[in-house]
Amino acid sequence: MIGPEKKPANLMDVIKSRRSVRKYADAVVGPDEVELLARVAREGVRALGTGSPFFLFVFDPEAKRRLSRAIFSGWFGKVNPWILFTRASGYIVACGRPDRAAIVGDKYLYLAETAMVMELVVLAAAELGLGTCWLGGFGEEGVKKALGLDDQTRVVAVSPLGRPPEKIRAGWLDYVARNLVSKRRVDLGKIVSVVNKK
Repeated sequence: MIGPEKKPANLMDVIKSRRSVRKYADAVVGPDEVELLARVAREGVRALGTGSPFFLFVFDPEAKRRLSRAIFSGWFGKVNPWILFTRASGYIVACGRPDRAAIVGDKYLYLAETAMVMELVVLAAAELGLGTCWLGGFGEEGVKKALGLDDQTRVVAVSPLGRPPEKIRAGWLDYVARNLVSKRRVDLGKIVSVVNKK
């Protein structure tokens, strides 16, 4: 079982304590916490200096219900059936506008810009003791329709946002991640290299 962690003392503690949370307590995320996360998103986008990324924080019960079903729609959405029953207080929806960001060769920078800011928001949530689960598998067209987003918008990532229970019992998804996916991971020494002048 995983219990509540002590408050992280520094950024490395935040990075190490962040995990994908799929079970949430009924406790709500407070308006001050939401405002802090929204401020992190605004500052992150402002630092980029582009008009591409934007974020939606969804807490309205009816909008949450529509969004949960939309996430599960489409072929990719079927990988997250638990989302239909989540007790999360709300959702973070990270969007980008390809028409407002540069394209360098075959690189669409709206993806990198939106992902950079999303990671800032996710880490800020972890610092507050809130849970997130960055979803890559979701029905994008369903999500766009549920939120009334236009055709120029791309939904880059979605995450539930809520307060984790005091104790989290590892479930079958944790087992799969630990015992199957982890075995295919590349050795950490091959992921990061430091190149120094000799």
